[in-house]
Amino acid sequence: MEKIKLFLADDHQILIDGLLAFFKEQGAFEIVGAANDGLMVMEALQSIQPHILLLDLNMPKADGITTLENVSRKYPEVRTIILSNYHQSGLIQECRQKGAWGYVLKNGSKEELLAAIETVHEGKRYFNDTTDPLKENDFYADEFMKKFQLTKREIDIIRLVCKERNSRAIAAELFISEFTVNTHRRNIMRKLNVNNTVGVINFARLNSIC
Repeated sequence: MEKIKLFLADDHQILIDGLLAFFKEQGAFEIVGAANDGLMVMEALQSIQPHILLLDLNMPKADGITTLENVSRKYPEVRTIILSNYHQSGLIQECRQKGAWGYVLKNGSKEELLAAIETVHEGKRYFNDTTDPLKENDFYADEFMKKFQLTKREIDIIRLVCKERNSRAIAAELFISEFTVNTHRRNIMRKLNVNNTVGVINFARLNSIC
């Protein structure tokens, strides 16, 4: 019986090492490659043909969402399972829409990971999203505000930026001046340590703010 060929992608080598040891014990899997960033994944897939890619979302050089999109477009035969710490409905739905075949939490059981791989290998999707998106979104927005010292107004602006509103449209919607909006946007980028609007959007998506 042919072994299931896996490719592992995570920025923490210690996790990759643990998965390597775990799958080696199972006998039904072959690890055909591993990578610590999104660019390495795309380079490796030019010559490696795994059945399944286990992909983390927090990846340097090219984040997990971007890598997922690239893999889905260039290598549709590779089935991607997201292996993540984030259990936010919006993020899970985005991964589903952008081509993921499954989504498994890193704090889940090994049995669940095996079940996800077997299910996806059989050509079926594996998603276990049971969160309440409204309650969850409020909770993570509050935690996000505390962690990065953002104001509620800044959270509102981040969400509108995610909806591709420009400063003039945001000002009209929030009944504030365009100058005030631009000031908030500069403060947001400084607090999140990003350089542009794309950075704000990516950061917010990974933290389920938009």
